[in-house]
Amino acid sequence: MKSNPSSKLLLFDFGAILVGLDKQRCIRALRKVGCGEIASYVDEHRSEDLFHELELGGSKENFCQEAREKSGSNTSDEDVCWAWNELLTGIPTEKLRFIRHLHDDLGYKTAILSNTNWIHWEKSEQYFQVEGLTVKDYFDYIFLSCDLGMIKPDKEVYQRVIDETGIPAKDILFIDDSITNCMGAHALGIRTIHDPSGNAWMQPKAAVIGNFDGIHLGHQYIIDCLKQLASDYPTPLSTVAITFDRHPRVLFDSSFIPKYITPLKEKERQLLKYGLDSVAIMPFNKDFAEISAYDFMKFMHDEMGIKILLIGYDNRFGARKDGQEEGFEDYQRYGREIGIEVVQASPREASDKHVSSSVVRRQLLSGDIEAASESLGRRFSVTGKVVKGHQNGRKIGFPTANIIPREDQLLPPNGVYATMVGGRKAMTNIGTRPTYDGHRLTIETYILDFNEDLYDKEITVEFVRYIRNEQAFASPQELMEQIKKDIETI
Repeated sequence: MKSNPSSKLLLFDFGAILVGLDKQRCIRALRKVGCGEIASYVDEHRSEDLFHELELGGSKENFCQEAREKSGSNTSDEDVCWAWNELLTGIPTEKLRFIRHLHDDLGYKTAILSNTNWIHWEKSEQYFQVEGLTVKDYFDYIFLSCDLGMIKPDKEVYQRVIDETGIPAKDILFIDDSITNCMGAHALGIRTIHDPSGNAWMQPKAAVIGNFDGIHLGHQYIIDCLKQLASDYPTPLSTVAITFDRHPRVLFDSSFIPKYITPLKEKERQLLKYGLDSVAIMPFNKDFAEISAYDFMKFMHDEMGIKILLIGYDNRFGARKDGQEEGFEDYQRYGREIGIEVVQASPREASDKHVSSSVVRRQLLSGDIEAASESLGRRFSVTGKVVKGHQNGRKIGFPTANIIPREDQLLPPNGVYATMVGGRKAMTNIGTRPTYDGHRLTIETYILDFNEDLYDKEITVEFVRYIRNEQAFASPQELMEQIKKDIETI
């Protein structure tokens, strides 16, 4: 990873990362032109309902006609497009200058990769017209879903970038405000920065490296130390956690299936929840495994703008040099040469209980939910999309929300648990439904005093306490009676 900017690509999402977005302004505009019925669609979770075809290259006329039909409006195409374009607020001048600096002064290849439509793109091209420049003065390549006929996170989109630029995945850094889009890029070995604010990517950074499985109290302590370092710096620094898309052992043992307390998507959510500005994901592949600590730090400085690197007391990274593992003093020496201040985190208070991912894993596997939650500093949880089950619970008066857990999600033992969903008390069964001779592992949750349709919606189940083992009953009636007792216990 020796620095050669002309052979590297900085790949930017457009919406949020470059252009500012204002959903509420767009919603107000749609209502103003009589298209209030589609205002609720201005949300990435529902975009497929109305805007999907537009992002795939559908015509402006068809979009405007569908918007009118859904709203019962007779407004003009011009008014519909005006209202839809009110989503865009412009590109700050400092972002344009920074991209020009990366491209013209430092020599990086630059590109846009965006799920967008021709209505937005035609308007946004004017944002680049500063001092006689055009969008092509800032970017070597432009990849738009409406031109490609496919959208992120489809892996084919990222493959198209690799093929057309001729730049290998390991030399591409993709910056996006969507976790899902970043995960699509990881699958091809592209490094990413997940930046939900759209501003952290261009600021100098304070960074910490780690696997961060669980984001437990020890991790939270390191995050607090990093935030303090960033705030104490003479000039403002944003904060970033650098982590990896998979367990290193997977690279050398394809049969190994790791079990994560927090799978990658949840890990990113938690890191941001605890106050970090962005999360950078490094695909742990053969190329990455061979990178030395020095070259990785050079990448951090040159391509990510990292000024401070915080090291945990037992943290190590980089391929071994001459068979020897490097440590903090080596990192400090490299940092002085490269331009990164390397700081070692002070130990947690001696009175604090030792917490590690291994400790939390043992607590969960033994069913000690309360101890695991104490180590995590929050309730252990599992997030997933609700799928249709066999509806056996509904037949006996206890309809459940069913989640098929990820293969790499660590789960406590099969059994019945007191849980919480969206602030409501719930009862959750992890198991194979032995009363009904089930075989596939499921997570079934009955939410007390709740009767809304949750199919296809994502829910988070927070575990509070273990109640009892999963068991087979002689009949659905016996199961129903036991469920009543479990509810009383909860």
